[in-house]
Amino acid sequence: MSRIGTLYERFVFSPVLAMADRALSGARAGLLDQARGRVLEIGIGSGLSLDYYGGDVQELVGLEPSAELLQQCRKRLAERAGAEPTELVEGGAENMPWPDNSFDTVVAFLVFCTIPDPESAAREMRRVLKPGGRLIFFEHVQAPEDRLARWQNRLNPCWQPIACGCNLNRDTRSVFERAGFDMSETRVHHHPDIPLPLVRPVIEGVVGASKTA
Repeated sequence: MSRIGTLYERFVFSPVLAMADRALSGARAGLLDQARGRVLEIGIGSGLSLDYYGGDVQELVGLEPSAELLQQCRKRLAERAGAEPTELVEGGAENMPWPDNSFDTVVAFLVFCTIPDPESAAREMRRVLKPGGRLIFFEHVQAPEDRLARWQNRLNPCWQPIACGCNLNRDTRSVFERAGFDMSETRVHHHPDIPLPLVRPVIEGVVGASKTA
């Protein structure tokens, strides 16, 4: 990343994410409290999720492609006393370094909008989950309504550069389903705590592998 890009990420995008985190603190807390055992968080970023994990987490592993955000996460970790053992790894979700069946829980919270190859990342999440393991996710996605979806498609080329590669119009539910997760009970809905209509359509939940996977 260029110096300008790094400065933008540090002083503009990270504060925006922090504001979004405050708006979604209830959703994050409710989901992450269900994490169990050895946990992998995809795109841990600056560590906004760290304070939300419950007592059933034995070990937390954070994967993040941005060295700048990992530095912020390490600083946040250093300020936490008595936290669960945590390992931070720099890298993308499309080619993870862990063997099959490594984690009890995988977490993806507002990251699949930016992953360059979401299909590969979803397959990797499925691969590293243990049998009976669970995926915890919260992702903004393309709207089910035609009118809003058209606006997401139109504005996406302008949105990406100012939002560090975020896509407004991804069908992440289908991506997870093709990777082998049971998405039968998951529906797109408009989250009331998100102020911007373009990113209000979300999917969220806790799922395991589909029976046919």
